[in-house]
Amino acid sequence: MEPPSLTDYMMAVQHPRLCFPDDDVLAASTTVLDALGPVTGSGVFGCVFRFTSEDGALTWAVKCFTSHSDARADRYRKICAALAELRPAEERWLVPIEFAPEGVLVGGRRWPLVKMPWRPAAPLLDWVERWKDNPAALRAVAADFTAVVGRMGELGIAHGDLQHGNILISAPRRVQLIDYDAMYVPALAGTARPERGHRNYQRPRPVGYGPRMDRFPARVIQLSLLGLAADAELWDRLREDDDRLLLGQEDFEDPGGSEALAALADSPDPQVRDITARLLADLRSPHDLLPPLAAVVVEPTLTPVTPARPRSAPVRDTASGAPAGQPTGPRTDEARGGGQQQEPRPEAEPEPDPRLEPRPEPNPKPEPRTEPGPRPQPHRAPQPQPQPPQQPQSASSATAAPAAERPVRAAARSRSTRRTPVRRNRWLLRPGVLLCLFVLVLLLGLLVALFLVAPPW
Repeated sequence: MEPPSLTDYMMAVQHPRLCFPDDDVLAASTTVLDALGPVTGSGVFGCVFRFTSEDGALTWAVKCFTSHSDARADRYRKICAALAELRPAEERWLVPIEFAPEGVLVGGRRWPLVKMPWRPAAPLLDWVERWKDNPAALRAVAADFTAVVGRMGELGIAHGDLQHGNILISAPRRVQLIDYDAMYVPALAGTARPERGHRNYQRPRPVGYGPRMDRFPARVIQLSLLGLAADAELWDRLREDDDRLLLGQEDFEDPGGSEALAALADSPDPQVRDITARLLADLRSPHDLLPPLAAVVVEPTLTPVTPARPRSAPVRDTASGAPAGQPTGPRTDEARGGGQQQEPRPEAEPEPDPRLEPRPEPNPKPEPRTEPGPRPQPHRAPQPQPQPPQQPQSASSATAAPAAERPVRAAARSRSTRRTPVRRNRWLLRPGVLLCLFVLVLLLGLLVALFLVAPPW
């Protein structure tokens, strides 16, 4: 027989004394209502209602099932037995549960239910929406979540459906897990997996039912929290719907075309980049033996990654022959007034400056000298020499003169042999200037001659 529908349950739970005949606590409680009826959360397999004690001091969450499963009763008995051996005070992720195979009466027949304390905590999506601009809070929750998943692995337990709807964040930023329908405990070894889990958190290749089945969805959650801690803008930029954190099923099916994975791979947080690479490896892995989560670095050193761009040949320091400092970014022709970035040109021998005398070429590793080296004859052009390895330009050499005004020399001189070129004012030798000077001298001579021949007195 098919179990009751959501509407049937909503009508029945409004009368706790009638629908909970075997539970005195629930029978004496009050159903929490809103304008539409009982407060509920529904899923694929069931719905959840909220009840409070008569004095309002205690609150419970009751899950009723809308789908039938022959193995549900046996599974929950083994899960409850395994969790009963744990101490909730030590296992703070745990919410104690009670399973009643005939706990709720609807339509004259009894149906199973699960009861647990109602936790005053925020669902993960609501919490992230509020704290997405607080990197320290996001990293603290990511660290606690990683510790919870690691602790469950030590116990041989797996949740089975890690996703935003089953994670609560309580003060002070502690992670708690709810909805244990798909949980694995050692007593269930060898049985079939009851459900696959949320599509936006599971690997496309099915993972076997066992203690390692939480590793991929846990990595998705950890990566999303740390990625937001490094760049809060990803929350509005990458989320296509409200049924995920940052990643979804389409990202896992086509990782090469995923904008979200590409953005996380370029994160300024090196740990986010590492986890992204690990997630991509998990997607390619043909087996279920995925590695556990890495510990969270609470205070990472952010190192932004910029996409590779073409760089032009750097200018070298003509004083020492050494590379001129560290890279300062791609070189453009804006200094020459072009305003547009040019394609990088291969490093070649520059044309000699006619204003300067030819210089001798140094050895690859010149020794310090106190006497100037021999100077080549004026009629001989300097021989081309192989250029040293290309190195970036420093800020001091970049500001000394624009790259277009000071050509790169074939080789650098040591400081002991460098000579400052003599700059001559050659404008006096230009034809136009000489003509003007001649005219001025001629006029001055005429005036003097007139003054001497016919003086004004």
